[in-house]
Amino acid sequence: MHAYPPSLQKPEAIEKRVLITGAGRGLGRAIATAFLEAGFFVVATDADENLLSELKARQNLMALKMDVTSADEVEKCAKTVRKNLGTLDVVVSNAGIFDFYPVSEAGAERLSAMFAVNVFGLANLTKFFTPLMPDGQGCVIAISSESYRVPAPFQPYAVSKQALEAVYRAIKTELSLKGIRCILIRPGAIKTKILEEALRPDRRLTDSIFDKEFSAFVKTVPAYIGKTAEPAGVAALVLKAATSKRPKAVYNINHNPAVKLLSLLPSRLKHFLITRKLKQDKP
Repeated sequence: MHAYPPSLQKPEAIEKRVLITGAGRGLGRAIATAFLEAGFFVVATDADENLLSELKARQNLMALKMDVTSADEVEKCAKTVRKNLGTLDVVVSNAGIFDFYPVSEAGAERLSAMFAVNVFGLANLTKFFTPLMPDGQGCVIAISSESYRVPAPFQPYAVSKQALEAVYRAIKTELSLKGIRCILIRPGAIKTKILEEALRPDRRLTDSIFDKEFSAFVKTVPAYIGKTAEPAGVAALVLKAATSKRPKAVYNINHNPAVKLLSLLPSRLKHFLITRKLKQDKP
């Protein structure tokens, strides 16, 4: 018999269990709240343990430090979940990092830091947590982005989401052979502190050949981003996807019509329009 903290019910008293990454703030926090309110037991994880402090006292929630880029930490977390809960019904791969900078100047090390979270984090989750799902059951939800449609200049985040979707498609096909559903969520811009920081109009590059072009790009970002959605609205969609008897393969929310239109253009025309805009808007 294990001893459980006040916020943790015994496993037999819990019907549905979900693990969420990046749950310390923003969309991840909103997703954790949505599942809690729907009666799920929530395993809320984040690489920054301090961000989980407010969640630790909540009923039916286990807060665990877990960096999705570390296979050791993910495996350790999986063992803790197995010991305390036994099984998982849903895994939400939400953790991600966001930034703007020239991809051509970033180098492998800087790009790898973003890919490690935004792409390979999902691979670590499926490796260690899908074995905790009951046979022929379970659901993996990956948070992508509408930005995958147009990997424009200075947007490594969009490039990473294209890579994520390629990895996701392989994972989805494989897990379907074992009865595990995979669902993709493609939100537009979400109102979070990370996005607010990225949209600062005073962002500048140092020691870059693209300083003027990047300044022009920063001016175009608000129009490219479009309106921002509240995290709670996106979280409600994630919950709907996880609990639907016949979920869609992909859920979209708050997409910018301009981005969709641009994505439909031929590649050469798309390239011409993007580069012309950045050349015209140079300071």
